[in-house]
Amino acid sequence: MPPSIVIIGSGVTGLSAAAALSRIYNVTIVARDLVGDNESHGWASPWAGAGWRPHITTSDEDIDMQKASFRYRLEPVTVVDAATFDDESIKVRKRGTLIPNFDRLHRTYMWKLAETDPDCGLKRVSSIDYFDQLTDESKIWYKDFIPGFKRIPSSDLPEGVILGFEYQTVVIHPLIYLQWLKDRLTASGVKFVRRELQHIRDVRDIVPQVDVVVNASGVGAKYLGGVQDELVEESRGQTMLVKTKETTVICRSGNIYAYSIPRLDGTAIIGGISQPGNTSTKLDPALRAEILHRARLITAPGTYPDKVEDLDIVQELVGIRPGRIGGVRVEKEVLTAPPVVGMKVVHAYGVGGTGYKYSAGVAKKVAELVDEFIYAGEVMLT
Repeated sequence: MPPSIVIIGSGVTGLSAAAALSRIYNVTIVARDLVGDNESHGWASPWAGAGWRPHITTSDEDIDMQKASFRYRLEPVTVVDAATFDDESIKVRKRGTLIPNFDRLHRTYMWKLAETDPDCGLKRVSSIDYFDQLTDESKIWYKDFIPGFKRIPSSDLPEGVILGFEYQTVVIHPLIYLQWLKDRLTASGVKFVRRELQHIRDVRDIVPQVDVVVNASGVGAKYLGGVQDELVEESRGQTMLVKTKETTVICRSGNIYAYSIPRLDGTAIIGGISQPGNTSTKLDPALRAEILHRARLITAPGTYPDKVEDLDIVQELVGIRPGRIGGVRVEKEVLTAPPVVGMKVVHAYGVGGTGYKYSAGVAKKVAELVDEFIYAGEVMLT
């Protein structure tokens, strides 16, 4: 029998991890909120923008995960041995270790997916980044990676903006993409169990012989017994889905945080509200004018009206972003405290408001860490 993996959390991170693991492992997803619970504020994924916008960082690991979500292609591998688990699996050589060989190899992700599957909820789009503090262009790590990258002339920048760049990327309709992922996972045999866990040990009530637990619990990592990560930081976001003819994603960072994310269906998400430590999911009508003001700062005149009363609002959204002080946590751990001594865990949380951007890249890293746990006793090949 293939090893058993339990994933805690069914947000975009958990679903993506399942997609990376389910071809070789028996995967069970356990979560309080499941795909289709679109009105629940207990999880962040249904309330996102969303799109792939590069995050400025000097961390190579962080950059690799972002790149992997957008488009990754692993190096060719050489078959070296027969399967130990089932007839469809084979062992392959990769950087001197043994790992399972399945379709996460040689695969491209968001960029290609947006072109090849019209039902997935991803679409290619033009995008603009504005920066009102950043002055060092060398920090733009994606300039040689992203399609269509070019610098915007200073004469064309809005007032207060220091640097601006154009490129091609993808936008994501969260509800469509989540359902698309779930449908494919269900078809591949992934099991979904609705349960609110109080302690990480509770996964053994569901899968007694679990080999590895993937903790993709988002904000839940702050409260889950056996984890209780005090670095997890909840941050309230509020946005508006509005009707518009705008077709270019525009974001601004620095002193002013603002974005307009068209879904290419006649609507766009506009926002820029981030309230760390605020966990209220109640709509704040007073923020509507500020959201509109920020959207007007970054878009061409006439894109959005002067007054909120003239804005064609389709929906107002409030979500709690599952961040973490110090950044995304993707690492393995063998628990040492009773009653879970020896439990093997791969943590995958802390993405804040960037879950979709990181999702496939985090999943790729998770799969590598799970492989390391499962194959820890394998003899290295020379």
